[in-house]
Amino acid sequence: MFVGCRRDTPGQYVASDPRGRAAMIASVEKRKLVYVLNRDAAGEVTLASPLEAHRPRTVVFDLVGVDNGYDNPIFASLEVQYLDHEDAVLSEKKRISDLKIKEENGQVGSNDSGKTDATLGRYGDGFTKQLAYYELDLGLNHVSRRWATTT
Repeated sequence: MFVGCRRDTPGQYVASDPRGRAAMIASVEKRKLVYVLNRDAAGEVTLASPLEAHRPRTVVFDLVGVDNGYDNPIFASLEVQYLDHEDAVLSEKKRISDLKIKEENGQVGSNDSGKTDATLGRYGDGFTKQLAYYELDLGLNHVSRRWATTT
């Protein structure tokens, strides 16, 4: 018997719009689905086909529905974007070659390691958490990532 969650299968995080118009289901990594909720003539809740809001190389920590009145439903996600392994290797090689060029030209100080805040992350671990907002446009039946702020 196996216990745990699958990183790529939506269902780990579930959030609903406070007005009951939509629900977002997210996996730990990458995949997010938004379902529009409707009512039929008998008053039963029906689900429309899922809308995809996938984001590659992203790990989700939490997901909530945001109350914004009768505007389009918005969901907030606390997430981290990470580099693909090949991207990380290439960026490290580029950083080292840039540092060597600076050393040859005498432009490197004693405290210059060649790393920037973008490569280090906020706490030096290489990752920065973001609070990202996803909006479901009910008129266009489309989900988009509207904005993100670092935390």
